[in-house]
Amino acid sequence: MKIPVLLTMLLFCALTGYAQQLDSIRYPNGYLYYHTYGSGTPIIVLSGGPGNSCLQQEEAAIALSKQYRSILLEQRGTGLSVPVPFDSTTINLKAAMDDLNRLLQHLHVKRAVFYGHSWGAMLAMSFAANYPDKVSALVLVDPGYYKFSTDLLTTHVNNLRARLGASDVVLMDSLDKKLEAGHGNKADSALYTRTVRLAYIYNKSLIDSMMVKMNGAKTNLLMQQLMVSDLRRVHYDLSKNLFHYKGPITIISGNQDPLAFYTYELKIIRPDIKLYWIQGAGHFPMFEQQSAFNQQLLSVMSTAVKYP
Repeated sequence: MKIPVLLTMLLFCALTGYAQQLDSIRYPNGYLYYHTYGSGTPIIVLSGGPGNSCLQQEEAAIALSKQYRSILLEQRGTGLSVPVPFDSTTINLKAAMDDLNRLLQHLHVKRAVFYGHSWGAMLAMSFAANYPDKVSALVLVDPGYYKFSTDLLTTHVNNLRARLGASDVVLMDSLDKKLEAGHGNKADSALYTRTVRLAYIYNKSLIDSMMVKMNGAKTNLLMQQLMVSDLRRVHYDLSKNLFHYKGPITIISGNQDPLAFYTYELKIIRPDIKLYWIQGAGHFPMFEQQSAFNQQLLSVMSTAVKYP
């Protein structure tokens, strides 16, 4: 490994102050990085997005590390896990699932518990549907789409608009048109993101402190665009194959999450799913109600790790 990369790794560990170990896996298109916290039963931790930094779920990984070995993956196309080339041939759902296989093989783990938030939950479910024998349990937090459809997308957007004040909706629409036309700047983009994010949290007065946590580090928008395009291309629809996975699924969701309807839809597909709700929280209950969330997470995980 080249010295500049090694220095970057060491600096990253020093800055976070929590990662007990940062390691990587060599594969044909580069390195796949992951962080290890704690010891014991391994829990694979997948952040949202797609394209968000793994740091968005670092606090959850640290909470889990009190009793388990948390493996926080820098998904391909985020953080240090930059593939070459960086295009649709390397950023797609199949490649993301291949990386999870690489990770398990590297860790010498045949079956693991997967924790996933939002997009991370989508990826975890996709992996379980395609490799059911490699997943012992799914613990999902505010899962995103279980399939791509115009109706679900419309519900999603309308739920966001319903959770914004009239002036915020006007501002959001105005900025959206400006950015789409290519007339916006970085400040416009940042303000647009902040305005949209207001809809994802319960306590609007916390938006600025929540933004720091939600962003974690800069989102890789190219990764996001490439992955979303691939999900559309493959007609992503877990309702068709999630039944391949017979293991337990537990969902923890914020009561005020505008995406909570996805959780209810999943419950229809898999009636055996166990649901737990966090009051006074939107799409990020681990930030808005950290104490209640961590307590519920550890309680749920104590059952999940018992499955063979």
